Amino acid sequence: MVQELARSLMAPSVSYRGKITSPERWETWQPKKGDVLVCTPPKCGTTWTQTMAAMLLNGTTDLGAPVSVISPWVDAALGAADDVAKALSGQEGRRVVKTHTPADGFPIWEGVALIAVYRHPLDVFFSLRKHARNMKDNADNPMNLPLGDAFAAFLSDPYDPDDFDRDSLATIVRHYDQTVLKKRYPDLVPFHYADMISDQNATVRSLARAIGCDADETLLSKVATATAFETMRADAGKYVPEGGKGFWHDDSAFFDSGGAGKWHGKISENDLAKYRARMAELVPDAKARDWLENGNGGALQRPL
Repeated sequence: MVQELARSLMAPSVSYRGKITSPERWETWQPKKGDVLVCTPPKCGTTWTQTMAAMLLNGTTDLGAPVSVISPWVDAALGAADDVAKALSGQEGRRVVKTHTPADGFPIWEGVALIAVYRHPLDVFFSLRKHARNMKDNADNPMNLPLGDAFAAFLSDPYDPDDFDRDSLATIVRHYDQTVLKKRYPDLVPFHYADMISDQNATVRSLARAIGCDADETLLSKVATATAFETMRADAGKYVPEGGKGFWHDDSAFFDSGGAGKWHGKISENDLAKYRARMAELVPDAKARDWLENGNGGALQRPL
């Protein structure tokens, strides 16, 4: 079945860019009705989510090419733009792409499913530190600073749409606010990493419902097994962005250890107090703040 091009219903209101993020690269993807856009802050389960979605839509766990080729980070200056466009246009059926850009940074497209995933900001912080150390050509990243200095920068750095790859608590909250709280995509039901890792099978089933994929029980089970954390880590070259290209010191370290709440015991009470004060400033609504940190307590796809 030939997919129709997706009509743009609303233009973006902000242009986000950074060391890698390049809004001009949106042109490599011509959205079609039925396509899926995975939209998350970094280190919130993006690669995991897009891999599950790609397997569900392709009806197989054998994708035949690396996830970064089949499901590119569409607004990133990684690889030749012509190659990304060619790989996407050559795919039949529904496609999956990813972005770390908040929802006010791209159009609302008719018939395109948006999947957003969030994670406790303190888990994101520690994951970002390991991520920064594993990335080559990244010496100026503040995440490489000693813990106290890096955490102070994480709390205090503002979000800057012209330097959006400089990760901070403010950039995470900006993404959450513009993608979820502002309800730009009215049908969006956000996922939370803590809920997703609580039950792999339920996660795959919930994701299939969210993207409108009528997968049978056999496929659901196969996808759940194929996307288990250790399975993906053991064959990381197939899944990580720029896998096998020397972008990382160790591809498998991209999948560090998963989990939630691993920040406990790693931050002083004084720094925790500063974090809580900053969170209250950035997300004044207590319910919205609690969801960003903790999700639904294991209940997938329960609305905010």
